Amino acid sequence: MSEEQTMIDRLNAMHEFPGDFIFKVIGENEPTFVSRVVQAAVNAIGESGGVDVDTRESGKGRHVAVTLSARVQSPQMVLEVYGLLKAVQGVRFML
Repeated sequence: MSEEQTMIDRLNAMHEFPGDFIFKVIGENEPTFVSRVVQAAVNAIGESGGVDVDTRESGKGRHVAVTLSARVQSPQMVLEVYGLLKAVQGVRFML
């Protein structure tokens, strides 16, 4: 079984699709980081999917945590979002 299929199976076991999914991204706190993260999610989900965004700066202000809540149609869409988020410049961690 491929790693992708394993992830799809795990997502199916833990979540109901279609449904809301939360993505957390932590990265450098610089002027365009949050907008790049949001745009990556919208590119995967589509404008009609709607993405709710919440941000929080680290104590020293060097990093920002971005929480995205979006309605996803399938586990494959979740993996697509993560793939695009991973490519965003400045990303340090994803949950």
